[in-house]
Amino acid sequence: MLDTDNKTRILERTMANCYGTENYYVARHLAFKYTDGVKTFCETAMAYWLLDLVNSIVITKPSMNNDLIVITLIVNDNHRATITFEDSENVIHKQDIPYTDCPSGEWKFFYDNNVFFWNGEY
Repeated sequence: MLDTDNKTRILERTMANCYGTENYYVARHLAFKYTDGVKTFCETAMAYWLLDLVNSIVITKPSMNNDLIVITLIVNDNHRATITFEDSENVIHKQDIPYTDCPSGEWKFFYDNNVFFWNGEY
């Protein structure tokens, strides 16, 4: 079993290769499309729950569809996390996540025009 530091390094190396997208993915239950980088992150970090979490916020906050939204997932070494959704002026939503298998680190995404993408793809 990999230790936390190794999982983080693997995810960092993998995500460094995500700097553009060729595909947009659609799941029937999601209100948005997502990119190759998001798919890679979810697969590598075992964090497909992130898609559902973003979807639940998008559905309840229709104003998110009007601006570029910065989504920051900060995972601590103790498997706790915080996710923040911000537009250019305000925090739209902030949520604590009591447990996640996602590797520790600060992971940044964007949401714009009904597309959820990795920061390297912006």
